[in-house]
Amino acid sequence: MDVADLDYRIWKNGRFVIESVITVSLWDKILINDFHGKLDKVLIEIQKLTDLISYNSKNLISISFSGDKKVMELNNSFRKKYSATNVLSFPSNHKYNNTLFLGDIIFSFQTIFMEAKRDNKSIENHLTHLFIHAVLHLIGYDHKTDEQAKKMEDLEIQILGNLKIENPYK
Repeated sequence: MDVADLDYRIWKNGRFVIESVITVSLWDKILINDFHGKLDKVLIEIQKLTDLISYNSKNLISISFSGDKKVMELNNSFRKKYSATNVLSFPSNHKYNNTLFLGDIIFSFQTIFMEAKRDNKSIENHLTHLFIHAVLHLIGYDHKTDEQAKKMEDLEIQILGNLKIENPYK
């Protein structure tokens, strides 16, 4: 991939730093701008409903807005699944000075776009849902058991509802 095809952005608020790398040939600039514009509200709702985000330090999240090819490579390397998926998350929880690095999130445009179209959802709302899902993974939530899945889905539904986004599990 050519470096000219990448856009780097840093978004900050009082508690979070979000570093983003965007593959501009895949991702629409307006979609990315809208996503960054919603980050404050989304992270506030996650903070309200979870107690796993550090209030004593900055919380850093790295996001890669990529595509199926990169996601398939990562999915194969780390999960032994050679297929694309909508989002991958890699928790870290390493602390550097006064910053807690929560981890990495990697989105695949092609899969997210296809799912949104298939399910008749807006791509913006689907992306927001997947971001919430990934952040919950970064802070310790999982869905390996039915009980864990129910707890995580209920939390996602509540956060999305507070953001006026319809329940994606209907």
